[in-house]
Formats: sequence, C-alpha cells, structure tokens
Amino acid sequence: MTQPTRSALIKDSALAEAYETVTYTGYPYAQTHPDRLATVATLFGMNPAPVDHCRVLEVGCGDGGNLIPMAFTLPESSFVGIDLAPSTIARGQEMIAQLGLRNIELSCEDILSFESSGQFDYIIAHGVFSWVPEEVREKILEICRGLLAPHGVAYISYNTYPGYRLREVTREMMRFHVRGIADPSDRVSHGLTLLKFLLQKFPGEGQARSDLYGALLYEQLDLLTRHRHPEQIYHDDLADLNTPFYFRDFVGQAECHGLKYLAEADYFEMQDYIYPQPIREFLGQFGDEQVVLKEQYLDFIKCRTFRQTLLCHREAPVSRSIDPRKLASFYLESQARAVAPEPDLSANALEEFRGLRDARMQTDYPLAKAALLVLGESWPRSLTWDELTKLAYARLGDAEKANREPSFDDEVIMLAEILVAACGSDLVRMRMQPPMFVTEVRERPLASPLARMQASRGGMVTNLMHKSVEIEDDLGRELFQLLDGTRTRAELCDEMVLIILERSLFKRADGSMVDDQRELQSIIASAVDVNLKKIAGMALLVG
Repeated sequence: MTQPTRSALIKDSALAEAYETVTYTGYPYAQTHPDRLATVATLFGMNPAPVDHCRVLEVGCGDGGNLIPMAFTLPESSFVGIDLAPSTIARGQEMIAQLGLRNIELSCEDILSFESSGQFDYIIAHGVFSWVPEEVREKILEICRGLLAPHGVAYISYNTYPGYRLREVTREMMRFHVRGIADPSDRVSHGLTLLKFLLQKFPGEGQARSDLYGALLYEQLDLLTRHRHPEQIYHDDLADLNTPFYFRDFVGQAECHGLKYLAEADYFEMQDYIYPQPIREFLGQFGDEQVVLKEQYLDFIKCRTFRQTLLCHREAPVSRSIDPRKLASFYLESQARAVAPEPDLSANALEEFRGLRDARMQTDYPLAKAALLVLGESWPRSLTWDELTKLAYARLGDAEKANREPSFDDEVIMLAEILVAACGSDLVRMRMQPPMFVTEVRERPLASPLARMQASRGGMVTNLMHKSVEIEDDLGRELFQLLDGTRTRAELCDEMVLIILERSLFKRADGSMVDDQRELQSIIASAVDVNLKKIAGMALLVG
C-alpha cells in the first residue's frame, strides 16, 4: 500500500504554517508517472497523449520530489506543480535551477484560486484529497473536469473505507493523547508511546497477536514505526483533517463533475485471481457496466484502506474487455524467478514463478515459462513484445520460430493471455516506453545527474524507473559521486583509494584498518567493480 506524502493545498494559514514548520521530503511515486497513467488508459481503450510529449499538472507537489524526476527524464514534456508551502516550493525551485530544467514550473499557490490557460494530459493529486476540506475536494474535481484533455487521465489518491475504520481506532486514541501538545516531534513520539503503553496489557507479542485488539495495536504500531516517516505521522495520521471515503461515494462525487471511473493506477489491484472460486464467481456477476459495484465489493473483501484511482471524462471511450494482443503495444518487465532451481520447460510440467510482494503464478505452458525466465533474466530492462517472443522461442531451442516474422498465431495468443493474467497478479508490469538507463557498465560510467545531486544531499535517490533507491554503504556513496562520465574504471579506483586513505573509511573484517597500498588497491578495484554492477542494476546509469 502506498502512503500519502503531500501537503494539503487549502486556504488555511494555520495549516500552511504547520507545513512550513514540519515539511515533507518529496519522493517519486511510480504509480503517478505519465507512463503508468498512459499504460492503463491504453489498456482500457483510450488514446492518451504520448508520454514523451505531454503536459502534466501536480496538485500538492511539495518540493517537487515526484514531479522534478519526471521533468528530468521527459525533456520534451512540460510540468506544472502547485503547493501552499513556500519553503518546499523554494527547495524545488532551487533543484530545478541547479539541474538547468526548462520544462517545469513550481509555484506557491492556493488550489482554490488556481487557474490555467491550457489543458493537461495528466493531472496528479497524491495524498491531498482526504486531507482538505470539502470545498477543496470539489475544486480538485472541478480542475480535473475543466483542465483535463479529452483523452486525459487524472490520478487521485485517498483513504478508503472499510479498511480505514481500523486505522481510525488508533488515530483517534493518539490524537486524544496528544491533544495538549504543540511541538510536532513531541506529538509524534507521545502518540507512538501511547500505543506501546497499551500493548503492555499483553504479556508478550504472541498473546497480543492472538487477541483482536492486541493484533490491531501491533499492526498499526508496526505500520507507523517501520513504514512511516515522522512527518507523515504528524501531517497524515495526527492531522485535524483526514476524511476517508467509500469508493462508491468518491466515484459519485466525480460523476457530479462529469468524470467517470477508469481504473486503479495499479492494474493488479482490480483483479480477483488470488481469491477462492466462490469469491470469483460472486464478483463475476458484475458486468462492465457495474465495475464500480464490483470495485466496492473488492474493497469489502480486501478491507482496503487506501486507493489510487484514475478518472477520465464521462465522454471518453473506455473498453474493459482486454484484448491480449494489446500487449504488442507495450514494453514488458518482471522480476519473476522460477521456484525450481532448474525449471522444466517441457509441456505438462507445472512450474511456479514468484516476484515481489508475493506475486506468483503457476503455468505448464512451455512458451510462457520461457518468457517469464527471459523477463526475469533481463531485469531491470524492459522488452518489446517482439523481443520477448523471439527470446522465449530461442530459450525453447526453436530457432525457426525465433527468427520468423512476429505474428499472433494460436501459440502466441495463448502466451499473451497468460501474461495478461501475470500482469493481473503483479508478476509482470507493462509500460508505454522503456526507462532511459543502461545496464552495462561502460568505459566512463555516467550516473543520473539528478540522482548524484540527491546523493550529495544524503538520503534516498530517484532512479530512472521513477523509484526511490538507497545506496547503502559508504564506499558505494563515495563512488557514486564520482560517476560524472569523465573517469575510467582505473581512474575511479585511484580516486577511491585516495578518498579512503584520507577518510580512513576502509576496514578489514576484523576491524583493523587497511594501510598497505597494494592490498588497498586490490581490495578497492574489486569493490569498485561490485558497486558499479549494483549501481547499474539499480537503474542509475545513463548512456
């Protein structure tokens, strides 16, 4: 589940001051990227604007942590971001200036007074809708109706019932406990302390988790301490404004503004493959014209707490019948790995493949097994449909079919149907165009200038797949700063030796410092090679 991390844009000086006092650090969200929005829209029969020549608006852009990386990787597209907090906008404008970007504008504006002379192909409102008053929510939908291009897509995220009912239990107790505390850090720490105190009722974690109330407390405490930053807890979980919605009610509001439900930003969230047959049969009774009703029942089944919904104009053509041949329009990628060390690719041999977040699929179809292996081995690269089918046939040893002209015969259509199902389980992902990174380490490695700038400031960096990644070790971070495309591998090793000697960074396994020049050079050369491969695998190198 993706958590919201955006400033609320409302005409409220107290809230504006709160966001100035405790600011968000911006992060990229792949599910908001124009490529994701265009992919889902195309899958459902729309004709969205090309990702590399589009116009994007983000409402509640913060410091541009989501929007600036888009502008950096899509120089022929244009981007506009608005936010109420002056300091976060200033930070974003500073980064834009340092990167020399000319296709993005961030401004400090109140959403209620926002106007634009042109339309946008994609509009993003991440982590805003549930944290603003009703008049602002209406304005967001008004903007989507008035400023969205005819085949445009709007992304809006929000907290959702029934799942958020569980979150409200701890939220309300924490807010009561910190009601007289003004200091932001104290509010967060005291709120968490209350949950820990309540858990003392149980002798141990095992007993607590076997109790309904104890399990709820543990789950919420784990979520807040392990997956949320303090500023998120302060602004989102302890906020005065935090309004969840039933999905049907959200769609009803959108329909009042001439908008309709398109899909979820994560295609797999709409599927029911993982559920037992009785549940699939129940959901199967809802036709395409009852998709909203089906989605509402999916929320009941999942106890969903958060949605990332895509809207389009009421008049936009939408087809919910997925033609598997549409896969030819996309690039495909996957981190799928076969469970078996040596998977059997012959017919009738059932093999299981697994990916991230427990995504999995079983198939005995030889061409599908070969395709999943090829995709997993190609990661993080994306493959065209033609590339994938050729490589899959080659993996099966069928040179004739691997070298023939691409076509959708019965074999290939079966493969496409299986991979559509794999997309529905999140084992395979689709995209309109491949990210512009290289996976091979070249003679003079060049890292993304944006990521190098972010790394110089510490913390996470944004890779060229629009995701946050962390270069964890000291050696890797030092090396990353040197990857400006001017140094050969040998020169990188020499500079790393000097840095390590100067800063006394390198130690042996027993903790003693390495001071022998030859030994150090040998160790560093090996470590540089390892870290360059890691950096390449993190989609951080450009051509």
